[in-house]
Amino acid sequence: MKNLFCKKLAACLCMKWPPSPSVEPVPNTKTQHVATGDRCSNRLIEHDDSTPSSPTTGTDSMKELLKEIRDLLKTRSDNEKEQSHEADKEDEMKNDWMLAAAVLDRICAIAFTVVFAGVTFIFVILFIVHL
Repeated sequence: MKNLFCKKLAACLCMKWPPSPSVEPVPNTKTQHVATGDRCSNRLIEHDDSTPSSPTTGTDSMKELLKEIRDLLKTRSDNEKEQSHEADKEDEMKNDWMLAAAVLDRICAIAFTVVFAGVTFIFVILFIVHL
């Protein structure tokens, strides 16, 4: 159906395909925004979760807390990317339905015009013949 309405009939009726956002797979890279002066840049951060911790420094709990914060931020970032990806898919589907509705609307308008003109022509012919 999508091929028929959105491609073939739309092309026959000189209708343009609405612009849609590109739907790309969600990348699974670890990036972090790093402030450098007045600019921010994305840098790939390699996390080594197997770093030995020294029990004498007392920073174990702080490292664990930072690791949990990092994991939460990563999860939140991944969820936002997935939601954005889903929203793009929904927008594309919405544009497809809008184009299909516009194609049906144009077909109905053409059919109505042809029927109206035909009935009017027949009415005028019958009116002239009976005079």
